[in-house]
Amino acid sequence: MAKSDLAVFRRQLIDSERVMDALFQQLAEDVGNLVFRAQGLDGTVPIEALPRLQKESGKLVRAQFLDASGRGFDDNNEPLAPFPRIVAEGQRNMIDLALERTAKILDKALPEDLRLRMAAREVVR
Repeated sequence: MAKSDLAVFRRQLIDSERVMDALFQQLAEDVGNLVFRAQGLDGTVPIEALPRLQKESGKLVRAQFLDASGRGFDDNNEPLAPFPRIVAEGQRNMIDLALERTAKILDKALPEDLRLRMAAREVVR
């Protein structure tokens, strides 16, 4: 992998990590708010509030990974919730980078007639 490709790869990873960090930071804040609202006057969460707190926080967590029907991806393998969307976008970016790099290598290595056919999208048999 060329240095410039490696830099793009690293930048894409960092961008994906930033988006992921923001998602989990918001999730942590939302769950923290639930805990804060559930606490009693002494600052502790009463044991009788735990089942409701677990259910509500579980809904928040699941919503990041699954849609309302409990699926992360549809029948066409498209993501349905935030976390799978972030992962899929990162994968698409990495695949695009690899394809671009491969195209550059092929462009240099293949004979001109074959490159022209490929550019015209002709099937070579």
